[in-house]
Amino acid sequence: MPEPPPQQPENDARQPFRLVVDVLATPEQVQELQEVIGEALCAAPGEHPGPCRTAWSIAYVGGGADDLDGSYGLDQQEAAFIREHLAQVPVWPRAEVDRDLGL
Repeated sequence: MPEPPPQQPENDARQPFRLVVDVLATPEQVQELQEVIGEALCAAPGEHPGPCRTAWSIAYVGGGADDLDGSYGLDQQEAAFIREHLAQVPVWPRAEVDRDLGL
């Protein structure tokens, strides 16, 4: 017999939300971005003991030609839209950004 879905406690005002971020980046940059977002959501370093302070999960969908079959959330039209609109954004060189941020 299947288990009933967990019930939300009456005093829990939290609701599920989804944030959608389109980014034109390398796979390595996406991995780094996931880590930064994860630490921002949790408000604790990535590998910390115990539960996170905020319930969250994160995943990304690929944008390569092999990933554009719709099964990962992006189709050819969406990928073209992202590339067209984000490719025009001027991007600072990494060394300049690090210097500006004092890193």
